Amino acid sequence: MAKENDGRTTDKGDETTTISGETSNTITKATDNISTKPMVEDTNQNLKNVKLEDLDDEENEETLQQDLAKSSDEIEEQITNLIATGHMFKAHVIAKKAFQKHPENVNIAQAYSLVLLKTGALEESRKLLYPILNVNPVLDEATGEEMITVDSLLNSPFLQTGRPDIIANIGHIFKESWKYSRHCRDLELAKELYLASFKRDQKTSTGMNAAWLSWLTGDDDQAKQLAAAVLRLLPPYGLEASFSELIDLAEAQLLLGREDDACKLYEDAMKAKDQTDYISIVSARQQLYFLREAGFKVPNAALDILVPPTIVVFTGHSIDHPSFQVSLFPPDIEADVKRIITEKLQAINAKIGYSSASCGADIIFIEALQELGGEVNIVLPFAIQDFVENNVRHAGPRWEKRFERALANAHSVSFSCEDRYLGHDMLYRFSNHVMHGSAVMRGKFLTTDPHLMAVWHSRTDSLPGGPADFIDRWSNISTLHLIDLDELTNENGATEQIDTNLIKQQKTSLSFDPFVSKSPERVIKSMMFSDLHGYSKLQDEHVPSFLDFLEKLNQAMEKIDADLDSVNTWGDAIFAVADTATKIADFGLRYCDIIESLGKKYPEFPFPIRARISLHSGPVFVAQDPFIKKVNFYGGHINRAARLEPVTAVGQVYATQQFVSLLHGETSDERNEYIQKGLKYYDRYSTEYVGVIALAKSFGQQEVYHLRWR
Repeated sequence: MAKENDGRTTDKGDETTTISGETSNTITKATDNISTKPMVEDTNQNLKNVKLEDLDDEENEETLQQDLAKSSDEIEEQITNLIATGHMFKAHVIAKKAFQKHPENVNIAQAYSLVLLKTGALEESRKLLYPILNVNPVLDEATGEEMITVDSLLNSPFLQTGRPDIIANIGHIFKESWKYSRHCRDLELAKELYLASFKRDQKTSTGMNAAWLSWLTGDDDQAKQLAAAVLRLLPPYGLEASFSELIDLAEAQLLLGREDDACKLYEDAMKAKDQTDYISIVSARQQLYFLREAGFKVPNAALDILVPPTIVVFTGHSIDHPSFQVSLFPPDIEADVKRIITEKLQAINAKIGYSSASCGADIIFIEALQELGGEVNIVLPFAIQDFVENNVRHAGPRWEKRFERALANAHSVSFSCEDRYLGHDMLYRFSNHVMHGSAVMRGKFLTTDPHLMAVWHSRTDSLPGGPADFIDRWSNISTLHLIDLDELTNENGATEQIDTNLIKQQKTSLSFDPFVSKSPERVIKSMMFSDLHGYSKLQDEHVPSFLDFLEKLNQAMEKIDADLDSVNTWGDAIFAVADTATKIADFGLRYCDIIESLGKKYPEFPFPIRARISLHSGPVFVAQDPFIKKVNFYGGHINRAARLEPVTAVGQVYATQQFVSLLHGETSDERNEYIQKGLKYYDRYSTEYVGVIALAKSFGQQEVYHLRWR
């Protein structure tokens, strides 16, 4: 594992579809068909490159083979860095393939174990470690799981013969496992592994991990002895020490109660660190948050020193469309806009950006951040053909080339919706929501809040998905950075508001325009599909009890004030729709909890009734159903939500990337409102990345998260 990240990563981040490729017309998308069986079993890899016009596997497969051709140490470090930056999906792809190719390699096995742990396969993660440790697990009666004992670990010859760094890395995995399982045995195992490693390698990182784990298990004396031992390893104040060593020394001083000395070492570490390499800084900061949550007194001054990189969500006007009757963004102010964007990015230490890629402000932002060495994540609002036609082409071939370069050089490219545009501007608003939520998720991983930078025109009204619309919906004004085009173009000091009809872009002519003109309203909705596992296995003699079960379920659900737009049932299935992700999240989790409790009260059933629940958000058509004469919802995103439910694990709530992005964006706004009112806000949800799974009935693949109560 990368030494500077040893034992530090504590959270998961979001992952988007990665762009790569030599030609500007190719979007490469790696997707992994992860089954609901244990992940250590063989699963079929389905790598597909999504081109504008066709499919091609060669390029992405070639990139993967290049990764697998590296040494085991290089593969392990690559996987560790991908996990540290929150790119769980790519880490899983590489780790699984590498383990299948080299199942006997200890380095790769432990790296794969860490990936499995981070993607929620806790038991499977542990199973990969037992052969390495040469210890047989026993059944734990309290948990019902097979686990190794502390005594068996201490008797393992691997603690004396294994490489100290591998022993420490396995200790890290058990430490991370404890964060998910809260099994004290995982914590004890991690402590003993780090102690064994420290006795042999005398490294500051293993020493401090052993010290903190001793403190967590209640052995304060041993914790302080280890901290003192770490301080003796280097000269006073860590002269000529590396960043990670200085961080370890600072933590040792913290554990011994010397806050001022600790902060001095944190300052020295930041001076010695290349600020463009933010992974280690974030890792050290995450460690302090972890210790604070565990009950240790962490000074705010230390967190203020370890400044994470700033995440910027960007929105801005395009270069004037030929159909505009009033100029908002003339091409001749492009250089001024780029200069101001660059200055603002530098002022807030921006290293990570989320943006669309329209001609004009978006592409200027992308180019400016890339020139500063930053990471750019592009989110497109609908099918790429329509996007180019409506948002790039009108500015000419030069901007099309810049658009192609932006995608080719971006860290990632994803689609909030891969459907056709069909003239519905609300898709831009939905994309903004997804972009905001993705940045919030990344911010949680980096322990920071995202900023919004907007190139807008102060004399224009809000249009769906436009800069003013995004600004109006941004709840934290302290993280808002505005660049007013009016100040760059208004030479005569005009103050009158610009009529939006003068700046409405002519809709691109589509081959099915006659149908578009008759199309029903298209809106953003969050939806839930659920069915009852075991319903189809019930026999006639179970029907009376099942009807009683449904009656009690209905009584319990009626007590929930869900404020849904629609709820439909048929048989054992439920389809619910709401205007926010939080409403559907609450409804789905409560529904799951009620069924988990209620299903155990009917011993006459062949097995307990349990639910499978899937959640998704996206643009849908709303219209009156001609048969039932009630409002109903239609479209591909209804089908996507429905196709996720059959592959959801029994008793679990699975949510798509789009749903989770909206959920994080909504809860971020809630949190800001509470803070502004001086109230304490408590996070209600936990979202853990599962991976990319194949949807039912060959409906494609989808990035999926576990949704749970926090």
